[in-house]
Amino acid sequence: MTDPLFGRGLRTAQERHRDSAAEEKGTTRQALRRLPTLFTLVAALGWRADRPALLAVLACQLASGAAAAAAFLTAQHVLAGIFSVADGTPVEQLTRLLPAAALLLAALAARALLQAVVTTCSGRLGPRITRAATMGLLRRAAGVELATLEDPAFHDLLASGKRGAEATRRVTEQMVGLCGGLVSIGAALLALLVLDPRLVPLLLLTLIPSCWGAARVAGSRHASATRWIELTRQLDTVSQLLVGRATAEEIRAHRAGSFLLGEYGRLSSLSEREQARLARAEARTRIVSGAASGLAAVATYGVLVALMVTGQTSVAVAGAAAFALRSASGSLVALVLQFGQLYEDGLLMVDWRTACARADEAAITRRGRAPRSSTAPPAPSTISAHGLRFRYPGAARPAVDGLDIVLRRGEVVALVGENGSGKSTVAKLLAGLYLPSDGTVRWDGVPTTELDRGRLAEHLAVVAQDVVRWPFTAKVNTTIGVAELDDGRLSGAAARAGADRVVAGLPDGWDTLLAREFWSGTALSGGQWQRIGLARAFYRDAPVLIVDEPTAALDPAAEVEIGAGITDLARSGHAVLVITHRLAAAARADRIHVLDAGRVVQSGTHAELVAVDGPYRRLYRLQAEQYDLTPTGSAET
Repeated sequence: MTDPLFGRGLRTAQERHRDSAAEEKGTTRQALRRLPTLFTLVAALGWRADRPALLAVLACQLASGAAAAAAFLTAQHVLAGIFSVADGTPVEQLTRLLPAAALLLAALAARALLQAVVTTCSGRLGPRITRAATMGLLRRAAGVELATLEDPAFHDLLASGKRGAEATRRVTEQMVGLCGGLVSIGAALLALLVLDPRLVPLLLLTLIPSCWGAARVAGSRHASATRWIELTRQLDTVSQLLVGRATAEEIRAHRAGSFLLGEYGRLSSLSEREQARLARAEARTRIVSGAASGLAAVATYGVLVALMVTGQTSVAVAGAAAFALRSASGSLVALVLQFGQLYEDGLLMVDWRTACARADEAAITRRGRAPRSSTAPPAPSTISAHGLRFRYPGAARPAVDGLDIVLRRGEVVALVGENGSGKSTVAKLLAGLYLPSDGTVRWDGVPTTELDRGRLAEHLAVVAQDVVRWPFTAKVNTTIGVAELDDGRLSGAAARAGADRVVAGLPDGWDTLLAREFWSGTALSGGQWQRIGLARAFYRDAPVLIVDEPTAALDPAAEVEIGAGITDLARSGHAVLVITHRLAAAARADRIHVLDAGRVVQSGTHAELVAVDGPYRRLYRLQAEQYDLTPTGSAET
């Protein structure tokens, strides 16, 4: 079954239910087993984010538990004094009760104060943990192999990881609440052990049904969210298309808005059906766990009354035990709520850890053999490819299939060919942005698998066909990625690309925000953006320049100007690789490679290639005929 919008990108509900059936069955058993993992994750993040706040929370929680245990045990002494028949006047009896009563009040006050400190410190700790988790995931994701971003499974995992990073603040708060509940219940258990050990199993009996229900509900929610992560991404995609600037014109001109709204409603209905199924399952679970908890509570207090009636325990002990049980019952209600939310959000946090681990595995610096050194490799004189092959994840055929090519400093090499012939992929392989599936790419004879490709980029400047339009100022758009800011260098790069004329027309010059969706922002035309992109590459002043259709959005005069500037750049000692469909631009290159289905089918200079019958000559004639205004059949002059 395929989806009208996303084809096979949206799996059927039957497939998702089948894939996760085992996961749902195992969640209840795994709940308590996962808690130590969650504690470890939160503690590790908290230790890095705010060590004093973490230590303060732990210390205050333990002290709060001690205060609670002291309150339960002191209550027994107070009750014993109240119910005992002692000599003396009422005033004398009250005087004897005062120390225990004062100690009880002090314990309760200390516990309240400690909980206030816990709330303050956890409120500071949570946001810092979220920041650490989010930055850790983003840092890893920004450093993965470029080919990994072609894998839809990685994007699903990354989406889950982002949800997990956002959940870390809630997990922190829930973990603190869970610790408080556990400490309170632990204090009650300690008090019952001292008062009457036979009462301990009764307290444990009330915990089991509620914990089971909370774990089952949370596990079902997480399993559902995991199954439907693709649908969530697709709903987000459609909603962004409806309000995004890039699609705004076509939505209005082609009246695509109503179509997208209808599709959003259709996809939303799939989510609604899943939510309804989930609600029915949760209701059944809560009925069972609620009934079991009620029966356990009745049995607990029934046994306590029986022990008191039969004289097996005193009224004072029974009263103190009831106080402990009642306090533990209140803590249990909060504990169950915290446990359910913690387990649900904690599973997201586990997804965050999984996404981080997957990104670490796919990190550029950890692929292939170890880097040769911690410093950047020298600027290459020659970049060569031999037997180069590359297949995108999930692709039926290779995008590059057995290709040999050489790029030297001081030369302009052009790649031409039809769409899908592999030109852009070859460029990314030569730049070290992709690792070959087979064959080698060598910088001065050293395979890119042996070089520190994170530092390799210091020698590289790229101008993509679709220039990245950073929603920042014109200055940041031009200098992004270069640590130092040099105004002279910026002016020179802008002049070479013709971007100085663009900036001169902006209201705030270099400080103009190039994003109309923000206050005081300005929009640029496609040609203006292409000049900014060229200035960005020229500002890097890297020895290797790769330009993909560098003048596609420029007028003919600007195309000639930019083409001459790129040629001058090569003559000054740079290696330039040009990807273009415009053979007039390719004619300036020192060597031209014609690609077809990921292979080089022709190579040579422009003069050599037009002199022989072949794909380059046929393409050149087709383009030349577009500018031939001579009427058909008339004499040529």
